[in-house]
Amino acid sequence: MVRSVPRPLDPDGALEADRHAGPDQRTVQAQLSPSEEAQEREADRAGARELDDLVETMKGRTRAGKDRDRAFPRETTAPLGHPLKARKLPERGEQRVKFSARQRSERSRVKHQVEDRLSGTQHRELDQMLREDPSRWAELNDALSEAAGDVQQLPEPQIRSVQRVDRAIQAYEELNDRSHVIYTNVQMPADVAPLEVTGYLRRHLQEGTPVAFDRFTLGAHTITEIETSREGHGTAVFEIATRRGMYLGQSGSGSSTAHLLPRGLKLWVVSTQVTTYRRADGTPGWRDLVTLSDTPPTTTGKEQSA
Repeated sequence: MVRSVPRPLDPDGALEADRHAGPDQRTVQAQLSPSEEAQEREADRAGARELDDLVETMKGRTRAGKDRDRAFPRETTAPLGHPLKARKLPERGEQRVKFSARQRSERSRVKHQVEDRLSGTQHRELDQMLREDPSRWAELNDALSEAAGDVQQLPEPQIRSVQRVDRAIQAYEELNDRSHVIYTNVQMPADVAPLEVTGYLRRHLQEGTPVAFDRFTLGAHTITEIETSREGHGTAVFEIATRRGMYLGQSGSGSSTAHLLPRGLKLWVVSTQVTTYRRADGTPGWRDLVTLSDTPPTTTGKEQSA
């Protein structure tokens, strides 16, 4: 289990997983930052979250007004519908398998309900960022990364765009009563050789290490779906257990299982390992894998309830 233990500053630096845009939307570029710089950025995030707490206590403000003034999006997840709707993380060493057609169908059903609720501007923002203009994805996410996730530090046009996507994700969360395990790619710094990735991850992302995702994260419910041309060239998979985000995939077997995670996620490392999985054609594959959860660890060594 994840343990919460104090750690001294890493003399080599702190690994910031999503500091830069990657070569595609499902890959981010990590950066090894000086420990002092990374701590300053984490202090900025903590300060912004404290301000969000103050915003929530303001009297006479509408819900929409409070959301506009927040640095990070408010979590709006519905209660878990049933214990069986909690998608469990695979055990350490367990082969990662495909996502069932039934799971796709249930999430797709909610997605269609949400699509009918979204405004025209929310639809356009999602389409532009995810499909029509890849540079828009990089532009907004790079701005968020520079601001350590605090949308209030961005120019007003970017704030409006980011918060439209926030509201679309929240609309899905409000209707979703299932949990997710999402896979996304993280490219290691350029000076990390492919054969060094496993040891590099274990050194910088030990069990219980907090990891900030300042950007929107695009991933999938199946590890096979995020295979890229850079496999074996310093790219690791981050496996994220969460209730958050919006399903963008389809319902049919073999179709897309894309999932958009909200910006400003705070995660904790559960484990690092080399994992195996099976592709759709039956051939085996392996990846360096970092498993994370958005449930914070406790001093007793057990995770808190979501």
